[in-house]
Amino acid sequence: MFIVFAPLSINNFEIAVMPPGTGRVSLIVDLWHFSVLENVALTVPLGMLIKHYHPSWSLLLAGLITGGVIETTQYVISHLWLLNRSSDINDVLANALGVIIGGIIYWGYIKMIKNR
Repeated sequence: MFIVFAPLSINNFEIAVMPPGTGRVSLIVDLWHFSVLENVALTVPLGMLIKHYHPSWSLLLAGLITGGVIETTQYVISHLWLLNRSSDINDVLANALGVIIGGIIYWGYIKMIKNR
């Protein structure tokens, strides 16, 4: 939760505290940033949990909803407490990818256990 909602900026392995202000929304798709890998890594465990507890759920839909909720919450919190967090479509897509990867990892793990 701290990583997702704290007023920090992480760019190229540098961490900086953001000055007070309202965030922005970016709808430009550009998936070639380190932050995309961070967002994927943050949601892989969620994909595993979803596949374990709700195996019939669509991982793509669950990932898009998860990313949408996180980014919307960041936007609202940013405007309520001037945290200067930005909401980004790349983060939504990366979150969806992380959930899908987590579900695939869990599926592979279950297949491996059953074959033993």
